[in-house]
Amino acid sequence: MKYYPTILILGTLLVILSGCIEDSSMDSLINDLDHENESIRNAAMESLSGIGDDDTVSSLMQVTNNNSNTVEKRKNAIKVLGTIGNDHASELLLNISLDEKEEKTVRMSSILALGEIGNETMLMPLGNLSYADDGLILYHAAYVLDQIEENKEDVYASYGKLPYPLSEEQRVYRNNLSELHEIVDKNLPVIENATTMFSGYNIKSGYIEIASDIEPESSEMNEIYKIYDTEARKIGINQVPVRFVQCESISLLEYWYNVSDFDISITYVYTWSDDDDDVKSQIFIP
Repeated sequence: MKYYPTILILGTLLVILSGCIEDSSMDSLINDLDHENESIRNAAMESLSGIGDDDTVSSLMQVTNNNSNTVEKRKNAIKVLGTIGNDHASELLLNISLDEKEEKTVRMSSILALGEIGNETMLMPLGNLSYADDGLILYHAAYVLDQIEENKEDVYASYGKLPYPLSEEQRVYRNNLSELHEIVDKNLPVIENATTMFSGYNIKSGYIEIASDIEPESSEMNEIYKIYDTEARKIGINQVPVRFVQCESISLLEYWYNVSDFDISITYVYTWSDDDDDVKSQIFIP
């Protein structure tokens, strides 16, 4: 019996010490997020992702929100938050994503993390980013918004897929848009019965878009995409992202006006019909 108090005290000390060791381990992992050794950084990120409890999320959010931390530490903390997928971090990540004064790569990491968390309510405001914003920021937003089906109500059909942001495929795609447009524009058929038709790269969706006031037949869309796909593969672009969209909204014109690195052509289609509404002739003015 006389040993019970001693055992109780030792047990209490072990509990206290285990908590201290755990906190120390957490601090060590957080500190390693910007370690100069990449393997150590990656190991820290993997360990923190594996823990993933509320305390870990809270610590990572503090790191993310502290501008005095290195960009590398903040970016990696954000990546872990995305991997964990805890929605408590969404508001913070959205605020960073929308803040044009924030460091560019931190914003891009935040956008991707929001996409991983998947709260559509927090994703939709990304569609309000300014056309004047950085092109890579807009592409990151386009990539995550493309995962939301409800965001495609004005889309007739989509072909190909957006390359993952910052991948080699994405670099090749965006760097060769102008060349691709020049080649395809000469051979692009006009959608039958359409009175207005636009073609070009939409900086807010990431897609090459064919906009018309008439929904094209599937055969027409297949033919047009085949032209894009054939020419795109010649310059190293696989599964080139192209979609066909409605052009009733006047705001669509903004897409073409604000693209700084891509020459856009607009074709106006003037149509004459006989009394039976059969199309007799069309003139296309580039």
